[in-house]
Amino acid sequence: MHKAKVIFIGEQAVEQQEPIILFFGEGVTDGLREYSVIQKMEDSTSVELAVGDFILFGDQKYTITHLGEFANKNLQAIEHASFIFSEEEPHDKLTSSVYLVPNKIPKISLGMEITYQG
Repeated sequence: MHKAKVIFIGEQAVEQQEPIILFFGEGVTDGLREYSVIQKMEDSTSVELAVGDFILFGDQKYTITHLGEFANKNLQAIEHASFIFSEEEPHDKLTSSVYLVPNKIPKISLGMEITYQG
């Protein structure tokens, strides 16, 4: 299990019409900052997610249904993941994405704890 804390939420990071939230570590570029949730992880280098694992956004629990081939490497290196909330099987799966159910966007708040349960 790995934990992170939300330390910044960009003005356009959470759009209820779009089923995606971009998470980055503190090294996010200025151009992406406005569209991202910035997290600070305790130890990102050993994160290893798999299909069937859980991610908790505070107390909101989500199940991983698909994991892009670069998702773990991006989490480990730059604390980045594109979380996609969808019940539908993705046709064009993004290589850095983590697909989650249920298909509703979680409420994200500053200081919120994110738990990666492997």
